[in-house]
Amino acid sequence: MVSVLMPYISVLLMLQFGPQLLYGNESQNCGPKGEKGDRGAQGLPGFPGSKGDRGDTGLSANVDMIPTGPKGDKGDPGFPGPTGSPGIPGHPGPKGDQGFHGIPGSPGIPGFPGMKGQQGSPGGDVTSLQSQIHDLTAKFAMMEKAASFGTFRKVGQKYFVYDGIVKTFDEGIQICKEVGGTIALARNAVENHTLLKVVIASGLSEKPFIGVTDRDKEGQFVDIDGKLLTFTNWASGQPDNYQETQHCGTIIVESGLWDDASCNEPRPIMCEIQ
Repeated sequence: MVSVLMPYISVLLMLQFGPQLLYGNESQNCGPKGEKGDRGAQGLPGFPGSKGDRGDTGLSANVDMIPTGPKGDKGDPGFPGPTGSPGIPGHPGPKGDQGFHGIPGSPGIPGFPGMKGQQGSPGGDVTSLQSQIHDLTAKFAMMEKAASFGTFRKVGQKYFVYDGIVKTFDEGIQICKEVGGTIALARNAVENHTLLKVVIASGLSEKPFIGVTDRDKEGQFVDIDGKLLTFTNWASGQPDNYQETQHCGTIIVESGLWDDASCNEPRPIMCEIQ
């Protein structure tokens, strides 16, 4: 390649440095300067220059360096899409544990007993029928009386009742007599427990009277009719006749045990109706 270009290179060197090589520097002092010759023909293009050094790396498009524009307005809500079809029902869960038994309720008022059938004589036994009607009427009257009190409980063939009355022992006897009964007295443990239920259901805080007294003979408690007691439920150390003034029985609200107290102190009066 170089050998091909050598003739052109030699011509260029002769055109540029030829006069100086022939006349030297003294040629500038020789004769007047001649007229400017015509522009020579364009020379051949030179060799391409060497590759320059790589420039510095420009700034990267860092997001932090670009200022963030203001937040745009909230767009309008879209239209609700159609409701999807219901999913497939899941499998039923396991059977739960059996719950606890509820607290038994209070027994209701008993219904009228059915009449016992008898073989009647021709025309019917009028006397027997009248007796049965009398018994039913009496039982209905007793239930009606019991239901007229604010609190009542049935035990056996009688009702214990209370209606907020507070009187002395003797006044209580009279009040209970007017409603066809007497001051309440438990004749056994079951009746005593029922009597305590009436006390609790009535919300009493003071010990009510019960139908026992030893006013006729100190230390010998009897019922209202003067009969000896077949059941007692005295608390420990009772009756003690405190200050020799306690001659009537009471029932303790918290326990159902018995205690003696003054007959002249006003206390709640509970009656029993048979």
